[in-house]
Amino acid sequence: MIDGTDGAAFLASTHGSLGCIFCHGGQSGENTKDDAHVGLIADPSDGSTNTCLEASCHGAKGTYTTAIHYTQAGYYALFEKRSGQKISDNPAYMAGFGSACGGCHVSCGDCHISSPKPVGGGLVKAHRVNRTPDMSLNCTACHGSRIGDEYYGNNDYAGADYHRVPLAMTCMDCHDGADMHGDGSATQSRYEAPGLAKCTDCHGPTTDANWNNIYHTTHLSQFACQVCHSQNYKSCNGCHAGEGITGSSYETFKIGYNPRSDIRSEKYVVLRHVPVVDDTYAAWGVNTLPNFSSEPTWKLATPHNIRRRTDRTPDPAVTGKSCLDACHNSYLGAKDFFLRASDLSALPTAEQQANQALVVPDGAPNSSW
Repeated sequence: MIDGTDGAAFLASTHGSLGCIFCHGGQSGENTKDDAHVGLIADPSDGSTNTCLEASCHGAKGTYTTAIHYTQAGYYALFEKRSGQKISDNPAYMAGFGSACGGCHVSCGDCHISSPKPVGGGLVKAHRVNRTPDMSLNCTACHGSRIGDEYYGNNDYAGADYHRVPLAMTCMDCHDGADMHGDGSATQSRYEAPGLAKCTDCHGPTTDANWNNIYHTTHLSQFACQVCHSQNYKSCNGCHAGEGITGSSYETFKIGYNPRSDIRSEKYVVLRHVPVVDDTYAAWGVNTLPNFSSEPTWKLATPHNIRRRTDRTPDPAVTGKSCLDACHNSYLGAKDFFLRASDLSALPTAEQQANQALVVPDGAPNSSW
């Protein structure tokens, strides 16, 4: 139903003036719902009938059909690397993918008109087309269990991201339309998005008076910003197609060698454990993944729970500890933040092999590394 203030705003807008049939199809001049709905398109912003990308509408700048929110190319690529098979060559795999993984696909309307279908849908503002998505009803409706909980401070072991409290920044302050829509090129990872936001876009020697210090000048070329400024974050073990996450999430913080040096220059990054296991796709008939070790299960992470002061950057006046105590003396008994061989020892052999290149040798960090 289109009523109230938001409904009136929609009817007065460019999209509202087009009429329902322009986007959704159906039949005009009919007196019954069934007759009027013949040929109805529930989501005209999705699939081959994407009205949004018609030449007369947004076609001239319509790059979204190659963006990973739309194509889910990353899921396909990782399955194919680990299994040695193409999803698209097997109807059973395609059906399984559509049921278990396809829900993460989102259309234009899932961000700009309604909440995404995977989380139940529903109009955000009485069919108003919102240029800027709603952070709660759109962005973190899907990206909630990790990014949302971290950013809002919902995990009992970490507070809200400083950019949220006290700065009240939204997702769109860092992630603009180019991030979401892509530039027309095919990508398989969110880290390949054109113009992806970087901490140094806002924080740098010429933009932040607190930036130019010995810690940054010593470490920034080697360490990702999150190594020092992220709080602890969530990892998961065990996921099975058709069931979802079958193991409990848990608190982690691990620094390791960068697994994506092709897209990030830092030597050391924070790593998050992802829940894929050898029998993740057993429900599809893939009882084991012969190339499981081709991809690490500790993945490049960018936690959204940034603070100036963390366990890696303690305030000596408050804690009596320094950065030296936090990291460089870790081998003396302080908590070890680095991914070590001992962290992999309980994992299956294939998973240990998958992560060997990320393991930091035992001992304190030093210049020879």
